[in-house]
Amino acid sequence: MLAKNVALSCRILAKLGQFKETTGHVSARSASGGTMLIRGRGKQESGLLFTKPGDVVAADFDGRMLRDKTGLKTPNESCIHGELYRARPDVGAIVHAHPPSLVLTSMAGIELKPAFGGFDPRAMRLALRPIPVFESSLTLHTKEQVHAMMAVMGDNDICIMRGHGVVVCGKSVEEATIKAIKLDALAEINLALARLGKSATISEADIAAFQARAGKGDGSLQPVWRYYVEWLKNS
Repeated sequence: MLAKNVALSCRILAKLGQFKETTGHVSARSASGGTMLIRGRGKQESGLLFTKPGDVVAADFDGRMLRDKTGLKTPNESCIHGELYRARPDVGAIVHAHPPSLVLTSMAGIELKPAFGGFDPRAMRLALRPIPVFESSLTLHTKEQVHAMMAVMGDNDICIMRGHGVVVCGKSVEEATIKAIKLDALAEINLALARLGKSATISEADIAAFQARAGKGDGSLQPVWRYYVEWLKNS
């Protein structure tokens, strides 16, 4: 089931334009907690949009494959996933994507603000706390590079990588995927406002009222996930 969800996440996010061709990856912490399942790279792949469960490989947190799969290996940036899993037991899944909206807003120095409310509360909530930005645009191939990013990220579930993409953590594949989708929606609105020469946020009163609400909308996670699974089937 985990491999299936990792593959679904890859295909959904690719269909939404968050992945380009073969770049980017999704992973999930294994049921044992000490290893991970991550989308593989190699001569046998066809890109994120066409990911199948068989393209997902089992690896330790150092990126070493636990079982050989012909034509596949772990991504060069698998250390992003491994080091976050090591440091944060609360993290059950990770998305590393390259949404153009975040590449553009990060390069332009556009801060992601809560520019809307009821339009998309789950996306708005992401902007209620400053989203950290890691200044390096390079791919992260070493633990030292990942640790530098993690120092900026802190205990946030999101870290934007300026001119590169984003790392998104969640308790599950479903949560990490939806959080990545909502972050992209937030960035798209802020980018559109910037193009219009505007910089807007909702009122402090609305923010306070939103934060005071019980439940915080967490019950909508599975229906949203099912929506995107069905959308993928029918698109």
